Amino acid sequence: MATAKSTKGNNGTSNSDQKESSSSILKGIYMGVRLVFGFLFVRHFLWRAYDIRLHAIREYGTIIHEFDPWFNYRATEYLYLNGWQAFKTWFDYKVWYPLGRPVGTTIYPGMQVTAVFIKKFLRPSMSLNDVCCYMPAWFGSIATFLTGMLAYECSHSTGRGYYSNLEVLVATMAFMSIVPAHLMRSIGGGYDNESIAVTAMVLTFYLWCRSLRPGKNSYWFSILAGIAYFNMVAAWGGYVFVLNMVALHAGVLVLLGRYSPQLYRSFTLFYIIGTALAIQVPVVGWAPLKSLEQLTAAAVFVGYQLIQLTEIIIHKQRAELAKKGKSMPKNQAWKIRILVFSGAAVTAMTAMYVLASWGYFSPITSRVRGLFVKHTKTGNPLVDSVAEHQPASKSAYYAYLNILCILGPCGFLMLLHRCVKDDRSSFLCLYGIVTYFFSAKMVRLIILAGPVASALGGVAVGRSIGWATAELLPFAKPLAEEETLETSSESKKSKKSKKKKENVDSPSTLSKVLLAVGINPDSTQVAGIKKLIGVAIFGMFFFCVERF
Repeated sequence: MATAKSTKGNNGTSNSDQKESSSSILKGIYMGVRLVFGFLFVRHFLWRAYDIRLHAIREYGTIIHEFDPWFNYRATEYLYLNGWQAFKTWFDYKVWYPLGRPVGTTIYPGMQVTAVFIKKFLRPSMSLNDVCCYMPAWFGSIATFLTGMLAYECSHSTGRGYYSNLEVLVATMAFMSIVPAHLMRSIGGGYDNESIAVTAMVLTFYLWCRSLRPGKNSYWFSILAGIAYFNMVAAWGGYVFVLNMVALHAGVLVLLGRYSPQLYRSFTLFYIIGTALAIQVPVVGWAPLKSLEQLTAAAVFVGYQLIQLTEIIIHKQRAELAKKGKSMPKNQAWKIRILVFSGAAVTAMTAMYVLASWGYFSPITSRVRGLFVKHTKTGNPLVDSVAEHQPASKSAYYAYLNILCILGPCGFLMLLHRCVKDDRSSFLCLYGIVTYFFSAKMVRLIILAGPVASALGGVAVGRSIGWATAELLPFAKPLAEEETLETSSESKKSKKSKKKKENVDSPSTLSKVLLAVGINPDSTQVAGIKKLIGVAIFGMFFFCVERF
């Protein structure tokens, strides 16, 4: 009888092992197929992004169109034939006749330098005209991939109980490849600054978010972010937005209580390297340290140094008191912070008063002023007369963003609850809020909303597909240790393992909602409803994808 029980127990264990083994095999097959199809979709959307931008070239040939691209090509030709030193001092007497124009000190030369570099070192067999015609399509494809990487980074491991990172990457690239907000400035032959500037902007944002990923050496990516920012500065005057966007994110993270040594190192390296390189661009000069619209970033940088100084002082005092067997009084740390910041504020106000009296600071430009006053009252007739400086309408948003007007807010809500827990998710949400505000003030700035709308739309679609797949295919769900790897890595080393486990095992947001209304999230009825919703998601996806 005992032998029979033992045999029965062994059979139960054997059946359980067989089920786990088959589940592991199915999971391995699923992950392999998922990666293969992910690679194929990435390749497909990169090609789609490139192919759709060649429409004008296929239709009319390698011809540069519009006025500004022709001027940019003429400047590129001069740089190619005469070199950098001659370009910096070039005074073009044929434009703005009879006044002429000192081109070298009034142009953002990044696009011209990039075109000449490609012509000389990468595509010497192509004519300079052809290089300039194809550049918008090349960089449009690169921007598509980088936007997908930005969405991947900012939504990394935000899903609980399903895989969605690869799906988010692919969905974001699908949107960014054809979103009109970016497409309008990256068509073949449209050799304008924005065609490469958007790529540089998204690269800067991706590297900044990558530097915030939990990890011992992640902050070194902020050095690359500073170099990418230099590329942005050299390419387009919109670099001011990039600088203030990163600085705003760094400031908001402090307010959210997310300040850490890694964040300090990341922002400090980014600002020092980026600013040091930016002042090398002739048209920019010392503007990062003089222009009022860029001093906010400088203020955040100084604030970070003061925070770090107070942390060092507090740490030393605690160590000294610990040696004596004492502990620091409860409010002593805040007293130190208030003392340091009060002294710095008085010093800064005195310095600003003296510098302002000397005329050191540059005024806010007319275009930036137009974001906060009515577009017909900036005081600059040239700015006031341009139609694209008018506020954006609802029809303009739908024309340039299409279905992303609906999916973008959905992705925003999916990431919103993670903002206080994850530094990268908060960036994408903040980016969406800021771009919506400024694009509503000036319709031309919808171009800045293209990447973030694609990223948030990709988060909505990618996470929905990931969730639906996990509900319909049980073996598609990650293991517990895989699911919570990111959460564990974000936990501070000083926390006890028990506390980590409690944080890891906490239920998902959906489970919390169901429990709050008295429904068991693990019941068979709920499981059935989830499967029906999963089927509906796939049905809607296949119905809409062809139309999209």
